[in-house]
Amino acid sequence: MPNDAKAHSLLMPDKTSNHEGALKETPTAYSSVEPGVAAGDIDISLLEESLRLSPWERMLANDDALNFGASLCAAMERQNAKP
Repeated sequence: MPNDAKAHSLLMPDKTSNHEGALKETPTAYSSVEPGVAAGDIDISLLEESLRLSPWERMLANDDALNFGASLCAAMERQNAKP
């Protein structure tokens, strides 16, 4: 049993620990994605468009994109296939 308690203490930190692994609060203003890109230069219209969809509609759109990618791969394989 002592080994179980030791393993548990490694996986689950004590509530009185110093919270070294705690999440820090994120700032409200986000910095640019790349150095040298101003915050106003980032187009977030695709993100906004996606967030207007329901989760189910986003899953269907993702499925469509995956199917399209698979069809492109299949087309490339057919084009590069030897007769």
